Amino acid sequence: MQAPDAPSSQEEDPPPIKTILIIEDDPDIGGILVQFFKDEFPCQVILVGDGFAALKITRTLVPDVILLDYLLPGMDGLECVDALRISKGLEQTPILLMSASLPKRARERKDLIFVEKPFELDRLLRQVQELFA
Repeated sequence: MQAPDAPSSQEEDPPPIKTILIIEDDPDIGGILVQFFKDEFPCQVILVGDGFAALKITRTLVPDVILLDYLLPGMDGLECVDALRISKGLEQTPILLMSASLPKRARERKDLIFVEKPFELDRLLRQVQELFA
Protein backbone atom coordinates (compact mmCIF):
# COMPACT_ATOMS: atom_id res chain seq x y z
CA MET A 1 0.00 0.00 0.00
CA GLN A 2 1.29 3.44 -0.93
CA ALA A 3 1.66 6.18 1.72
CA PRO A 4 -0.91 8.99 1.35
CA ASP A 5 1.72 11.67 0.70
CA ALA A 6 3.84 9.58 -1.70
CA PRO A 7 3.86 10.66 -5.34
CA SER A 8 1.51 8.75 -7.59
CA SER A 9 3.13 6.23 -9.89
CA GLN A 10 0.55 7.01 -12.53
CA GLU A 11 0.67 10.35 -14.25
CA GLU A 12 -2.30 11.80 -16.07
CA ASP A 13 -2.19 11.35 -19.81
CA PRO A 14 -1.70 14.62 -21.70
CA PRO A 15 -4.73 15.74 -23.68
CA PRO A 16 -4.74 14.41 -27.24
CA ILE A 17 -3.30 16.70 -29.88
CA LYS A 18 -6.02 18.28 -32.01
CA THR A 19 -6.02 17.83 -35.77
CA ILE A 20 -6.89 20.51 -38.32
CA LEU A 21 -7.53 19.53 -41.92
CA ILE A 22 -7.06 22.41 -44.36
CA ILE A 23 -8.49 22.00 -47.86
CA GLU A 24 -7.01 24.84 -49.92
CA ASP A 25 -5.82 24.76 -53.52
CA ASP A 26 -3.65 27.87 -53.25
CA PRO A 27 -0.31 26.56 -51.91
CA ASP A 28 0.70 30.00 -50.60
CA ILE A 29 -2.45 30.43 -48.51
CA GLY A 30 -2.34 26.79 -47.42
CA GLY A 31 1.30 27.06 -46.34
CA ILE A 32 0.65 30.23 -44.37
CA LEU A 33 -2.28 28.60 -42.56
CA VAL A 34 -0.32 25.45 -41.74
CA GLN A 35 2.62 27.38 -40.32
CA PHE A 36 0.38 29.80 -38.44
CA PHE A 37 -1.55 27.09 -36.61
CA LYS A 38 1.58 25.09 -35.83
CA ASP A 39 3.19 28.21 -34.36
CA GLU A 40 0.17 29.13 -32.24
CA PHE A 41 -0.59 25.89 -30.39
CA PRO A 42 0.32 22.22 -30.42
CA CYS A 43 -1.73 20.61 -33.16
CA GLN A 44 -1.42 18.41 -36.18
CA VAL A 45 -2.17 20.31 -39.38
CA ILE A 46 -2.77 18.52 -42.66
CA LEU A 47 -3.03 20.39 -45.96
CA VAL A 48 -4.65 18.97 -49.08
CA GLY A 49 -5.32 20.74 -52.38
CA ASP A 50 -8.79 19.49 -53.28
CA GLY A 51 -11.92 17.76 -52.05
CA PHE A 52 -10.95 14.38 -53.50
CA ALA A 53 -7.74 14.33 -51.46
CA ALA A 54 -9.72 15.38 -48.38
CA LEU A 55 -12.16 12.49 -48.83
CA LYS A 56 -9.28 10.08 -49.23
CA ILE A 57 -7.46 11.21 -46.08
CA THR A 58 -10.61 11.25 -43.96
CA ARG A 59 -11.05 7.52 -44.58
CA THR A 60 -8.27 6.98 -42.03
CA LEU A 61 -8.21 10.26 -40.09
CA VAL A 62 -10.99 12.15 -38.34
CA PRO A 63 -9.93 15.79 -37.91
CA ASP A 64 -11.24 17.93 -35.05
CA VAL A 65 -11.81 20.93 -37.37
CA ILE A 66 -11.88 21.34 -41.14
CA LEU A 67 -10.98 24.60 -42.91
CA LEU A 68 -12.37 24.40 -46.42
CA ASP A 69 -11.93 26.75 -49.35
CA TYR A 70 -15.08 27.22 -51.41
CA LEU A 71 -13.47 27.46 -54.86
CA LEU A 72 -11.66 24.18 -55.43
CA PRO A 73 -10.76 22.23 -58.56
CA GLY A 74 -13.02 19.30 -59.39
CA MET A 75 -15.68 19.91 -56.74
CA ASP A 76 -16.65 23.08 -54.95
CA GLY A 77 -16.68 23.50 -51.21
CA LEU A 78 -20.38 22.70 -50.81
CA GLU A 79 -20.04 19.48 -52.77
CA CYS A 80 -17.08 18.61 -50.57
CA VAL A 81 -19.09 19.36 -47.41
CA ASP A 82 -21.88 17.06 -48.57
CA ALA A 83 -19.40 14.25 -49.25
CA LEU A 84 -17.63 14.79 -45.91
CA ARG A 85 -20.90 14.84 -43.95
CA ILE A 86 -21.80 11.33 -45.09
CA SER A 87 -18.37 10.01 -44.06
CA LYS A 88 -18.28 8.05 -40.83
CA GLY A 89 -17.16 10.20 -37.91
CA LEU A 90 -17.46 13.53 -39.76
CA GLU A 91 -21.19 14.12 -39.36
CA GLN A 92 -20.65 16.70 -36.60
CA THR A 93 -17.09 17.87 -37.33
CA PRO A 94 -16.96 21.68 -37.42
CA ILE A 95 -16.32 22.96 -40.95
CA LEU A 96 -15.22 26.53 -41.61
CA LEU A 97 -15.97 27.44 -45.22
CA MET A 98 -13.58 30.11 -46.52
CA SER A 99 -14.38 32.31 -49.50
CA ALA A 100 -14.31 35.86 -50.81
CA SER A 101 -17.78 35.41 -52.31
CA LEU A 102 -20.11 32.73 -51.09
CA PRO A 103 -23.29 31.95 -53.01
CA LYS A 104 -26.61 32.38 -51.23
CA ARG A 105 -27.15 28.61 -51.05
CA ALA A 106 -23.94 28.33 -49.01
CA ARG A 107 -24.98 31.02 -46.55
CA GLU A 108 -28.26 29.18 -45.93
CA ARG A 109 -26.45 26.11 -44.58
CA LYS A 110 -26.72 25.66 -40.82
CA ASP A 111 -23.93 23.07 -40.60
CA LEU A 112 -21.15 25.48 -41.62
CA ILE A 113 -19.22 28.40 -40.20
CA PHE A 114 -18.34 31.05 -42.75
CA VAL A 115 -15.00 32.83 -42.95
CA GLU A 116 -14.74 35.62 -45.50
CA LYS A 117 -11.48 36.10 -47.38
CA PRO A 118 -9.40 38.02 -46.81
CA PHE A 119 -9.52 37.12 -43.14
CA GLU A 120 -7.50 38.14 -40.13
CA LEU A 121 -5.38 35.24 -38.90
CA ASP A 122 -5.94 36.15 -35.24
CA ARG A 123 -9.71 36.04 -35.69
CA LEU A 124 -9.49 32.70 -37.47
CA LEU A 125 -7.31 31.38 -34.63
CA ARG A 126 -9.92 32.44 -32.05
CA GLN A 127 -12.66 30.69 -34.02
CA VAL A 128 -10.67 27.46 -34.19
CA GLN A 129 -9.73 27.64 -30.50
CA GLU A 130 -13.40 28.10 -29.57
CA LEU A 131 -14.26 24.99 -31.59
CA PHE A 132 -11.55 23.03 -29.73
CA ALA A 133 -12.91 24.07 -26.32
